[in-house]
Amino acid sequence: MGKYFIALRVRPLKKWADVAAATEHGQRIRNVAHVDLTRTDLNVHWSYDPAAGGLVPIDSPADIAACLRKRANQIGARWHKTAIVSTEVMFIASPEFFLTEGGATDPARARRWAEACMEAWEGLFPGQSVAARLDLDETAPHFSVFFLPLHERQYRSSARVLKKPKATNLKVSHNKTFGEAKGPEILSMLQSWIADEMQIAGFDLHRGLRVDETGATNKTPAAGRRTVEAARQLAAEIEELARQEAVSSRASAEQEIGQRLVEVHDQIDVARGKIVSARARNREQAEAIKEAWAEIERERAEVRQASDDLLKRIQVLDKVMHQIARDLEVEVTGSFWKRLKAISDAIEDRRNGGGPAYRPG
Repeated sequence: MGKYFIALRVRPLKKWADVAAATEHGQRIRNVAHVDLTRTDLNVHWSYDPAAGGLVPIDSPADIAACLRKRANQIGARWHKTAIVSTEVMFIASPEFFLTEGGATDPARARRWAEACMEAWEGLFPGQSVAARLDLDETAPHFSVFFLPLHERQYRSSARVLKKPKATNLKVSHNKTFGEAKGPEILSMLQSWIADEMQIAGFDLHRGLRVDETGATNKTPAAGRRTVEAARQLAAEIEELARQEAVSSRASAEQEIGQRLVEVHDQIDVARGKIVSARARNREQAEAIKEAWAEIERERAEVRQASDDLLKRIQVLDKVMHQIARDLEVEVTGSFWKRLKAISDAIEDRRNGGGPAYRPG
């Protein structure tokens, strides 16, 4: 399963004719070339109910113009003569997000998604949505909310004091809500906001990239879904968002890997330095051991030579002792010391007159 995206599009309905066109499109009597009319009965519609304090399901498409005027009268909002009449907020998601294992659109899943979008939007702008529609008979499901953007007007000049200072002075103003200098920033924030709301609602949908980030030149669905080509452009835009997200993720991963490689190379250099130092120390120790071993060998050779010399002397002494024993006519056996004692005793006897005269030399 791939990664699914959600996007939010804001389109001003500048004139009442635009509102009428939106109503007729919802009723499927205008711009229906790209619509599968055999599935139109799957579409779901909502309108504002004062008793419920929000949008409730209705059986047929709402008259959006009537809903706008009715809600404006209820809250005392007014339009300027040249003001933008209303705002259409469209929620779209990756087409694959709505598919079943068999590859067909799941209407129940699409409705749960639309209700989550509607709940999030009404939580952000309570009481300002007048009608909504979930379209399931087009190429990809999408959810539209028709919205009354309100602005509380306040006069800062002392010369322009409200007749009723405590009364609200609500104006319908698309530009105050979504336009002016903060407009692009607000719209960008809304993209992140709706992605977060979807995660909270339990839908694994992620924020797409902005159009100025993707460089896409195709029209938004809210601006041009008049023909089948417009519906195809919607799918192409979502695919482009997914591609750009993948490219961005890959670039981020490559950057992270590059940074990690630099760190690893640094660690390798440090380890190599330690190895070189240890190798130098080992070499010094090996030389010291070699010298010590050579000294031991020299000492061993000296000991061996001394041993050989001593052995030779002992052999010579042994011959002399044998010669002296023969001269003294003493039979000596046993160890060196026994033979030496026997010779010594014989010499002592000779000196004391107990045997042949001993004449040294």
